[in-house]
Amino acid sequence: MTFQDEHYQLKIGIKSVDDIPLIALVGECDAFTAPFVHGAISTLIDKGYRGIIINIEHLQLIDVAGFHALDECCIKMSEAGGQLLLVSPTKHVKEIYDILRERESCRLLKSLEEARAGLTRPPTK
Repeated sequence: MTFQDEHYQLKIGIKSVDDIPLIALVGECDAFTAPFVHGAISTLIDKGYRGIIINIEHLQLIDVAGFHALDECCIKMSEAGGQLLLVSPTKHVKEIYDILRERESCRLLKSLEEARAGLTRPPTK
């Protein structure tokens, strides 16, 4: 999926790796695009997936709306008994998470391998 207009752009790629959904976010997750991110992830959670990995290494920008969209999905997944893991944050995204993190609902991990291994173990609290 690609959503773009004159000022905003986001690409959402979804594939499966060993029956685990892998979502790649490329571009900007902001007030305009956050609902699309939330919708794509929520759909997978509603379909019964209990482990989802989101690759954010090409997420150039995230604002408060984007942060809250991902945070709400992490909470929804946790309440469903699963894990949603964010992989390879850019420096900007990591800084936003360090500033805005109100609770430990989303886990930021360095690599896809670390995330895949993390899904095989119970989440740490």
